[in-house]
Amino acid sequence: MAYIEDEHQYPDEVRRLVRVVNAFTKASLERLQDICTIHFGVRPSNEQIRNWITEDTGEIVRNDLPTYSGIYTYDEQYLRIDGKHAYRLLLYDDLMGAPVAEQVVDGCTKATVREFLTTALEDKPIFVVTTDGRSDYAEIVEDDLGAFHHRCHYHFLKNGEKKLREKVFQSVRYSNAEKLHAAIVWSEFKSVFAAPSYPAALQRFEAVLDKIEHLPPAVRTYVEEVMENVEKFVVHLRDEWVPSTSNNAERYFSHTKSTQVKRRFRTHEGVQSFLKTQMTVRTVKHGYISREASLARMRELFPDIEMETVIPLLTETKKRYLWSRDLEAG
Repeated sequence: MAYIEDEHQYPDEVRRLVRVVNAFTKASLERLQDICTIHFGVRPSNEQIRNWITEDTGEIVRNDLPTYSGIYTYDEQYLRIDGKHAYRLLLYDDLMGAPVAEQVVDGCTKATVREFLTTALEDKPIFVVTTDGRSDYAEIVEDDLGAFHHRCHYHFLKNGEKKLREKVFQSVRYSNAEKLHAAIVWSEFKSVFAAPSYPAALQRFEAVLDKIEHLPPAVRTYVEEVMENVEKFVVHLRDEWVPSTSNNAERYFSHTKSTQVKRRFRTHEGVQSFLKTQMTVRTVKHGYISREASLARMRELFPDIEMETVIPLLTETKKRYLWSRDLEAG
């Protein structure tokens, strides 16, 4: 086995393998050393490996998609870096099936979110941005970005059901008959968002409005909020391209092993390097980019890889997309 001093140059394959394994596994620095020893016959120091898995990507980690749809989802994730609170901000292109940009910040203020979104979307088309229910988002999306703000109905209804459970079902103020009636009306209210069409949703909502006065105040406010701006909640039924929820961003967080962030992220630079690798892999596996672009992206991690090896990594939806492109080209 060759022990190489850290000031010497390691082969590119060693550094790339360390970065990829670090991004996809729970491997400690010692385990990463062991992988290098077994696979390449070298054993870099802990400090050397730490340098490899840390990358200065700038404040915002950006993707480079061939085109942008203008239909986005914004979401954020709570992190701990070196024992301190932090947040991961994500902008996801729903129609392209890939992240646009990410940033790790110490505090998730309105000004921070505004700066992230306006910077990430500079010179890009913007039509609709889906978010959860934080009150700051509407102003940022509508006033600063000049786009249509769509509310994720999953988070909205989830919060309403929590209120229904805590303020009504668990309360002694309401009789069993009142609780039952509240549950029935709430069920009818939920059906608005699952309507098969935009006109059907409006019809169902009008029926709920006839019963709103009988709802407990804790959940009546949710119906009133939709009544004030119904378009924000059901635009996905009027325009099929708009996602009904922020699930695409949520799935991306899950895909990038969000439960392991405490161990992985000891520095901001380490987070950024991790996100850059995951952004590349997500774009290759899920993103609606060409065969050639997918191969070029994967070769950023594995320079010698061929398309035959990449194909099994792709989702079935991505494979169908490439197949349709082949038909158009033929």
